[in-house]
Amino acid sequence: MPHIDIEILVPFAAKYMDGRKLTPAERSEVLRMAQGFACKDSAAAANISPETIRARRKRIYRKLKLSGSNELISTLLGLSLSVLAKGASVEQPAELPSPAEDAPAALATH
Repeated sequence: MPHIDIEILVPFAAKYMDGRKLTPAERSEVLRMAQGFACKDSAAAANISPETIRARRKRIYRKLKLSGSNELISTLLGLSLSVLAKGASVEQPAELPSPAEDAPAALATH
């Protein structure tokens, strides 16, 4: 399955996750989900078990009050269209990791 270049998704995912209490690993997983990674592929990218990814995704849905990945992707898409429709430029934040990085100190929640 082809994956979307992460640089396109990072600004919108960062804007969506701003103020949310997601761990760095959960933030990385949101980015992989937005790229279309299946649990198995995401687990391989993060070098952890698929069961860990499934548990992480469940925590993400609970924290963001979403029913599943379709709602997450729909929300990210809606946000991106809204931002672009307003003509706002979206800068890529320097502190967000690539999806393969699971625990950078720069994303620690307050």
